[in-house]
Amino acid sequence: MCKRYFPIRRLLVLLVIVRFCVSPPAMASDSSHEVFESDVRPVLKGLCYQCHGPANNESGIRLDQLNPNMVEGNDAESWHDVLNQISQGEMPPAKATQPSPRERRLLTQWIGSALREAAAAKRFKDGRVLTRRLTRYEYANTMRDLLGVDLDFARNLPPEPVSPTGFLNDGATLEMSPTQIEMYLGVARRALAEAIVIGERPTLHEFSQRTTAIGNLPTKKVAGHQPVNPEFILDLKEFPRHGEFELSITAQAATPNNEAFPRMRVSLGHVPGIIHVPRGQIGEIDVTEELQTYTLRGRMEDFPQPGPVSFGNSGFKGMIVMIDFIDADGKELRYPDRKYAQRAPQPKKKGEAKKEEKTKSEEDRQPVPFGKRLEVRVTAVEFKAPVYASWPPPSHQRLLFESEHADDESRYVRDLLHSFMTRAFRRPVTEDEVEQTAGLFDTIRPQSESFEQALRETFASVLVSPHFLYIVEQASRQSENNRVTDWELASRLSYFLWSTAPDQTLLDLAGEGRLRQPDVLGQQVDRMLSDDRCTQFVQRFVDQWLDLDALNRVAVNPEFFPDFDNNLKHQMRKESQVYFSEILRGDRSALELLDSDWAMLNRPLAIHYGLTGPRSSQFERVALEPGDRRGGLLWQAAFHLANSNGEDSHPIKRAVWILDRLLDSPPAPPPPDVPELNPERPDLAKLTLKEQLAVHREKESCASCHNGIDPWGIPLENFDAVGRWRTEIPAHKKRPRVSVDARSVLPDGAEIEGARQLQRYLLEDCDERFARSLVRRLMAYGLGRTLDFGDRQSAQTLTQQFIEKDFKLKSLIRDFVLSDTFQTK
Repeated sequence: MCKRYFPIRRLLVLLVIVRFCVSPPAMASDSSHEVFESDVRPVLKGLCYQCHGPANNESGIRLDQLNPNMVEGNDAESWHDVLNQISQGEMPPAKATQPSPRERRLLTQWIGSALREAAAAKRFKDGRVLTRRLTRYEYANTMRDLLGVDLDFARNLPPEPVSPTGFLNDGATLEMSPTQIEMYLGVARRALAEAIVIGERPTLHEFSQRTTAIGNLPTKKVAGHQPVNPEFILDLKEFPRHGEFELSITAQAATPNNEAFPRMRVSLGHVPGIIHVPRGQIGEIDVTEELQTYTLRGRMEDFPQPGPVSFGNSGFKGMIVMIDFIDADGKELRYPDRKYAQRAPQPKKKGEAKKEEKTKSEEDRQPVPFGKRLEVRVTAVEFKAPVYASWPPPSHQRLLFESEHADDESRYVRDLLHSFMTRAFRRPVTEDEVEQTAGLFDTIRPQSESFEQALRETFASVLVSPHFLYIVEQASRQSENNRVTDWELASRLSYFLWSTAPDQTLLDLAGEGRLRQPDVLGQQVDRMLSDDRCTQFVQRFVDQWLDLDALNRVAVNPEFFPDFDNNLKHQMRKESQVYFSEILRGDRSALELLDSDWAMLNRPLAIHYGLTGPRSSQFERVALEPGDRRGGLLWQAAFHLANSNGEDSHPIKRAVWILDRLLDSPPAPPPPDVPELNPERPDLAKLTLKEQLAVHREKESCASCHNGIDPWGIPLENFDAVGRWRTEIPAHKKRPRVSVDARSVLPDGAEIEGARQLQRYLLEDCDERFARSLVRRLMAYGLGRTLDFGDRQSAQTLTQQFIEKDFKLKSLIRDFVLSDTFQTK
C-alpha cells in the first residue's frame, strides 16, 4: 500500500473559522455520544492530543475541540479529514506511537458512522441546491449556440477565481457584481446586433491575387517593433470594418527529401508608416505536397485597422494579408531567385545598379525549378468580407422564425419570446414569465425605430436574467429525495460534457420525461462522449485538473534556455489534452496516464524531446522505443515546466503536484515564518538541489513536512525545467557541473531511483489512491462544487466500480452520471 507520513494536511480553512465559535457538544444520538466519550475520546487522547491538543496545536489543529455532534455541529468536514488521515496511514506519523488494529478500526468505524448519519440528515433536510454562475467559457459557448453567431463573447469578462480543488466552475467561488451585470448587458447587445440584422445586405468586398503584391515594409527592429518580411501579400484596398471574412489560399509544398511539412503563417493588418506593421495572426497551416485550398475565417473587428486617412509610402493604403513561409522548425523559408512581397531596396550608385540588374537577370534566367528543394508555392489567394450564408443570416431566421401571428406584432413577439426564453433558460417558461418580458417590449417599442431594434433590447434583458447566467436548480418538496428534474439533469449533463447548453435531443428527452431512465441516460452519455463537442470537456477538465495554466505563470529564463521557443508552451498544453483524449476516446485504461508505451507528439515537440516524430504540427500517436524516455504525464514537458522556476527543476513543486493532483493528498502550505529555500545563499550555491533540500530538512520546522514531500520530486531530477532529459546539471555561476542524482527514499521506506521506478511504484502501490483521486476530481468538476463528507460513500463506490472496470474513463463517466450523487440536489 502506498503510504505517506507528514503532518495532517490542512483540515480545511473552515476549521480556523470554526475555532472562533466552538459550540457546546450536542450529540446526534445518545449511543453515539456514549461511544465517543467512553471509547473514542480516550484513544484520541492517548494518540493525538499530544500534538493536536491543549499543550500543542500543531498545524493549528485542536482535535480535543472538535464537536463530535456532526449532525448539528460545524466540524464534520474536519472529522472527514481526520478519517482520511487515519485510513491512509498518514496519522499518527511514523515516529509516533501507532494505534493497534482494534483502535484504528474503532476510530474509522465511529467517524465513518457519524459522518454517514450527518450526510443523510443534511442531504434530506435541505439538499444541495446548486445555483452557480456560468464560467466565461460556458457563457461563450452558450451564447454561440443560442444565437448562432460565433464571437469572442468572453473577451472582456473578468477571469474566474480558482477553487481549492483547482476548478473554475465551483459555484462557491463564482460571484457576480453590478459591474459584471453591465458587462454582460453590453455583450448581449453587441451579440444581438450581429444576430438580428436590420436593412439591406452589406456590400461584399472581394479580392484575389495569383502573385504577391509588392511594397515597402519595415525591415528593421525599431522601438521594440519587430520587422516584417512576408513572402506573399494580398492587398485589400477596400475593406469592411465589421463582419466575418473568409480567406482561401491555394498552395502546395515541395519536400524532395521527405522533409517535415513547411508551414504558412497568415496574418492580417495594415502599414501605418515605416516603423511597424500592426497585425494579428489568423492562423498557421501545414502545407503538404498536394495542391489544395486552405480556408481560414475570422472577424474584421478583431484585427488592427488603419484610420480613415492613410499615410506613408509603403504602397499599401488599406489592409494587407501577410503570408510567411516557414519550415517545420519555424525558420524563414525563402530563396534569392524567387520574387517576394518586399520591394527590393534602391541601389545608391549606378555601378551597383548595373551589377544588381545583371545578378537579377542571371537569377531570372536560371531559377531553380519548384520541387528541387524544400519550398512553398502559393498559386492563388482570395478574400471575401463580410460573409453571410444568406440574408437575413441563419441567426436572424432562427430567432425571428415564421409564425401564423407574424401580422400581429403583439402576439408574434410573444411567440418569439416563448421560444427564445425556453432555450435560454434551458427549461419550459411560464406564461407569466413571457408576459413580464413582453411588457418590456411593449414599453420600448414606441421609442424604437424598428421592430428588430426593440426585439434586440428585449432579448438582451433575457440574456442578463439569472435564469440564463446561472445554472439554477430549485428545491422542491415534491421532488423525491431532492432529485433533479429532467430539465435540470439535461443542463447538468450538457455543461459537464460539453460546457454549453443542452442540445435539442436532450431537451426533447427531458420534455418527454425519459432522460433519467438509466438506459436512455447511458445512451446519451455515449452519444455525447463521441461528439466533437466533447473536446470542451477534455480541454477544460484536463487544463484545470492538471493546472496547465501554470505554464503561463512561468517565464523561461533565456539565460538558461536561449533557444527555447515560447510557442512551445501551447504545444505542451495540447500534448496533455490530446493524450487524455486518446485514452478517453480509445477506451483505454486510465493507468496509462501514469505510464504508457506510446505518446502523442507533433513535429515541434518531437524535436524538443529529441525523438523521431510526425512530419507536421498535428499531433499523432507514436509508438515509443524502450530508450525514448517518454510515456505518461510525468514525462510530459507541461508538467515539468509548470512546476519549475523557469531556470531549473523544482523537486518540491513537482512533489506537491503529484501529491495533490494525482494522489489527492495536498500537503499543508508552509508556515508563514519558514523562509523559502534560497539557492543563491553562499553556503548553498555550490550544492546540488538535492543536497540543498537535505540541508533544508535539517531544520526541525522544515523537516516535519519536507520529509514527506521532497522524496516524491527527487526521482524526476533527470528532467530540466523545460522537460528535456539530462544526465548532468550544467554549471552556473558558483555551482559546478554535477551529475544528476535521482535516488530517493519515499516516506514508507521504498527506495526509488529515477522516473521509471517512480512510475512503477505509482502503478503497483498507488493505483487505488490514483483511482480515488481521479474519481473525486471528476465528481467535483461534474457537480460544480467542492466535495464534502456527504460524498464520501459515493466516491468510494465509484472508485471501486472504476477499478473493477479496468480503470476505463468512459465507464467511470457513465457510472457517475447514473449515480444518485449526480442526479440529486
